[in-house]
Parts: sequence; C-alpha cells; structure tokens
Amino acid sequence: MQKDQRIILKIVGAYVIISSLWILFSDQALSLLAKDMDRYRQMQPYKDWLFILLTTLLLFGIIRYQTKKLKSSGKQLLSHYEELEATYEAVVAMDEEMKEQYEALEHKLDQLQEAKEKYQLIVEGCTDNIWDQDFRTGRMVFHRTKEMLGYKNNEWEDTEDSFGSLVHPKDLPKIEKAKEAHLSGQEPHYQCEFRIKNSDGDYRWIQSRGKAVLDDQSKPLRMSGSHIDVTEQKHLMMEIQGMAYYDALTELPNRTLFYDHLEKSLNAHRKSQRKLGLLSIDLDDFKRINDTRGHQTGDEILRQGSERLSQLMKDGEILARSGGDEFLILKPGISSRQEMEVFAQKILNQFIPPFRIGSSEFFMGTSIGAAMYPEDGEDRGTLIQYADAAMNEAKAQGKNNYRFFDQAIQERVNTWMETEKNLRHALQRDEFVLYYQPVMQADTQLIFGAEALIRWDHPEKGILSPVFFMDIAEESGQIIPIGEWVMQTALSDYAEWAETFGFSLTISVNLSPVQFKRPDLAEWIDRILQQYGVPPENLQIEITETAAMENLQHSIETLGKVKNLGVKVALDDFGTGYSSLNYLRVLPLDVLKIDKSFIDHLGKDSKEAAIVKQIITLARELELKVIAEGVELKEQKELLQQFGCEAFRGYLFYKPMPEHALRKCLEREHRKTERQRDRKAVPVPLSSCQKSLK
Repeated sequence: MQKDQRIILKIVGAYVIISSLWILFSDQALSLLAKDMDRYRQMQPYKDWLFILLTTLLLFGIIRYQTKKLKSSGKQLLSHYEELEATYEAVVAMDEEMKEQYEALEHKLDQLQEAKEKYQLIVEGCTDNIWDQDFRTGRMVFHRTKEMLGYKNNEWEDTEDSFGSLVHPKDLPKIEKAKEAHLSGQEPHYQCEFRIKNSDGDYRWIQSRGKAVLDDQSKPLRMSGSHIDVTEQKHLMMEIQGMAYYDALTELPNRTLFYDHLEKSLNAHRKSQRKLGLLSIDLDDFKRINDTRGHQTGDEILRQGSERLSQLMKDGEILARSGGDEFLILKPGISSRQEMEVFAQKILNQFIPPFRIGSSEFFMGTSIGAAMYPEDGEDRGTLIQYADAAMNEAKAQGKNNYRFFDQAIQERVNTWMETEKNLRHALQRDEFVLYYQPVMQADTQLIFGAEALIRWDHPEKGILSPVFFMDIAEESGQIIPIGEWVMQTALSDYAEWAETFGFSLTISVNLSPVQFKRPDLAEWIDRILQQYGVPPENLQIEITETAAMENLQHSIETLGKVKNLGVKVALDDFGTGYSSLNYLRVLPLDVLKIDKSFIDHLGKDSKEAAIVKQIITLARELELKVIAEGVELKEQKELLQQFGCEAFRGYLFYKPMPEHALRKCLEREHRKTERQRDRKAVPVPLSSCQKSLK
C-alpha cells in the first residue's frame, strides 16, 4: 500500500513541477517566438496543446515505467513464491524424513538396549569364558577367564600384554599366526589352542575362538570370543596319541613310530653317507610259555625282556616292540659290521639270566636278524624285510643266535617271492591236484579211508610236495582259497566214488592253522557237505597240536560245533607239539594220529616203543581211535598191532596216488565185492590193489 502511495506522489509531484515550470516559462518562450500580439494570440492555443501533449507523454512514460516495474516485481514475487513453496515442500519432506529417522533411531536404541540386555544375560548365563579385545585402545576385557585360572579380577591388567605374559612362550607365535590368518581373511574365525599359566603356576590348555570386526579399510576394530579349558581333553588326546604310537604293555615305541623314525634316519644317513644298522629280534619259545603258563606270565616276560633290551640302548638308538614277541632296534651311525656283531652278542648275553616271575624261573633266548644300510638295502621296506628274513634264518638254525642278511638268504627270499607270485596264479591255471593215500584197518588189512594230500603240478618243476609251498601259502594268505579248493575237490571226488561204487569211506582233509581260525568254520564245512551230498560221518578233518593249542578255548568251541555236524575230528602229528594230557581231555576229538617221527624208531629204540605204547594205551582209555603214520616196515606194523593200534598209513601199504589211480584200485575191488557195497569198510586186499596200480 505504501508503495502505491509513493508511486502516486511521484506522478503528482512530477505533474506539479512540470506545470509550474510551464506556467513560469511558457509565456516567456512564446513571447520570444511571436514578436507581435496577433501572432502571440494565434500561438496561444498551440501552447496549451503542447502542454497537454508534454504532460501526457510525461505521465505516459512515468506510468509505463511503473507498470513495467510492477510487472517485473510481480514476476519476481511469483518466482520467490514458487521458490518459497518449493522450500516449504522440502522442509515438509525433511521434517517427515527427520521424523522417520527419529523413529528409526528410537527403534535402533531399543534394539541396542535389547541386545545389551541379551548380551548381559548370555555373558552371565554362559559357562564359557568370554573375552573382548579393542584394537584401538589395546584394552582386553575378560569374563570368567581370570576366575577359571584362579586369579582375582585385579591380579593382571586388562591388556593383551598382561594376558600374553601368562601364555607359554612356545605358544605365543602360534596365537599370533592364528590371529593374522583370521584378520587377513584367510580364516573365517580365529581359533587356537595354547597353554596358559594358572594361579598355582601350572599350565592349563585353553581353546580360544573369536571373530573380528573390521572398518571400511579392513583394519580390525575389535575381536570377541570365548575361552574354554580343554586340559582334560588334551591330556586324553595325548594318551590316545600315545596309544597310537607306543606299546601299552612295554611303553616302547610301536611299529608305526619306529617306521617313521627309520624313514627319517635313512634320509639323514643318505645326506651324510653314513651306515645304519637294523636288528629284528624274536623271543624264542615265547609262544609256548604264553600258551601253557598264561598271558599274565607272557606279558611279564615281555616287560622284563624290553627292560633288558632298553639297558643296552645309547643316545640316538631306538628300541620298539613291533608286535607279539618281536622287537626292532635302530642303530644309526655304525662304523662296521663288527660293531653290529658285538651288539648282537650283547643282546644274546642279556638273555642268559633266567626270567624270575613269582617263584618260577624261565629260560629264554633270542633269535636276531640284522640288515645294514646301504649294503643290504636303501629303503625302509627292504631293510625291514631283510632283517626279518635273517631273523627267521637264525630261528631255523636252532634259535638263540644271530644272522646277518647275506646272498644265500637273498636267494631264499627271491625263491619265496617267486613261489608266492606263482601260487597266486596256480589256482586259476588249475595246477593243483589231489593225491590220496589209503588208510588201512589194522585187524582186517582193508582200506577204510583215504587222506587227501595236495600236490602242485608246477609247469617247470613238475609235481611238488606241500613242503615246498605250504609255509609260503600260509604266510601269504593263499592257504584260504587253496584250502577251499582242497575241501571241495575231496568231497566232490568222494561223491563220485559213492555214486559209482555204492560204498562209504572216511575221507580225511587237513586244515591249516589259518583255516582253523575261521569263525564260520563249522558253517563252511556244513555248506560244502550239503553242496556235494556227502554224509558228515564220512568226513574227517585233521588239525595239528600247535593249531589246537594256539587258542584252546576257540579250539574247544570250534571243534565242538564241527562234531555236532557229525564230522570226525583227528589230532594230527601227536607228540611233536605240546603233548599235553590236559588238552586231550578237554578237546572234542575222535582220532589221535601218532607222528611218523615216533614210528621211525620202532624196533630200534625201546624207549620210543615204550612212548608209542603209552600213547596208544592213553588214547584207548580216552576212547580215541589211533592211527599210526609213516609205517614203512613190517616190524613196525607188527609192534603197533601188539600195542593195540587200530589203523595205519604209510609206504608199507600205499604211497600217495592220484585220484584216477585210487579209483582204479577201488573199481577193481568193487567188482569183486559188489555185494558188500553197503558195508562201511570196503575190503580191498593189499595185493590186488598193488597189482592194479602197476
């Protein structure tokens, strides 16, 4: 309003000024232009119109100027209004945003408070020991860790340095390495196990876990985690590790740890070009004492034996129990073979004094095999194999001595390996054959059975007796498939004889100690009997004294199951093993077979005759049938008949023969005894069978 008044006043003021100036000076100007009065009067109206024109132009200019100015001001005002309106809208939007941010802030504050309360509850309720480390301040806060270690809260400062001063010095690098791996992103979590000293001065094992928070530049801000006391678990793991690498009975390193040391020692000796010695030691007759006197006595002998060997050890030498009654000794840096011989003799001397256990004394020697690096072998497997081979050679030569690996043993090892390789193909190539040796009834001189004897029809060496390959078959595990083949072939042959001739024989099959350990032995035998339709009473299995006594309880249970099938059980080679009267009483036996070594001296040695007579008498008292093996002379047969022996097997009657030869013998006699096919014992006169074999 005031602005409009100012504009009006400006216009009125301008008009007054112009009008005043016009009144004052227009007449004078007109008088100057018109000299006479008429002229003056004529021009007077023009003067008035000129005044009107000038004032009109002046007013027009002023009004126009003000109008433009008003328009400009209006535009500016509109622009300012629009800006103001936009600003207002922005302010309104900002206000709403601030309200939302305020509400979000309030929500986050609530969440933070809730998280704080939860954290407090977790920390107070958790049995673990929580820790928090601020990398910016260096402060490290602990919850219950101090209490766990027996410290008061103020006994050490809440800093990493104070905490590190209690950590075992050897574990500090491990902690730093674990932290660096996590902070650099290599590991998703920090985790480390270390030892820390408690208030009593002892070290406890701590498992520490945590996770770090990083800033935008990947620099650590803080890290939090937990401490758990794992001392008991660690000790248990150490015990388990000790069980894995140390023998529980003797506390010596076991085979695994010894092999590891041997490998490392070989690597060191290759670089230094020094010699190394390896000894394989076996306690002679340990198995006999362990089986007859019990495992407690055997364990004590092993403990005392390991102590005697330990007394000979020097720094750098390693003694280990490799298993059973065998030990290994590693002697690094030896100078010569003579040094090894002297050491081996010391071992033998160490076992001269008897082992005293309670009130009993036991004398025991050792068989020692030795191999040297680099003369005998340059790798772990070869040295161990050769040392074991030399030890077996020492045992075979009478025990209680030592042997060094040499070329002769090398040749035997090569032969063993070649035989083992060929054995693996012999079954596939159908190279095994069964021979049969008839068993004669003593009173009638008739065949009542036959023993199946395996032979190897070697493509280069011809027919081989089991003595050339049976030990290798047992050690290599080939005896299992070979034994199955023998049982199946023998029962298959028997089934053909029974079908062809219509009479029954007793077929005897030997079981190796490895086969006898089968947990399903009875089931396996029953399955094959049913497969070939052979009556159980016509099968007789034979086991040795050694196999029967290896685990007496197992033997009683297993043979009991076999006998329950109706199968006969014979104890083979009686007199060559333990010859214990106790096991004759408890084992479920049907037949006792006297070994050939006793029969050989009959008629020559009265003591042998007395022993054989007593064996036969004892067997008859125990209601066991007696079969004498290896009868080759007529005098032997006559003495055995006098002593009451019921059956014979030997060259005096028949040599082992192929199946087709035995079939011919049985076929010839079958034609003569066709009416006797239902009898259990087939009368086969000796002379007629021998003629049929010619």
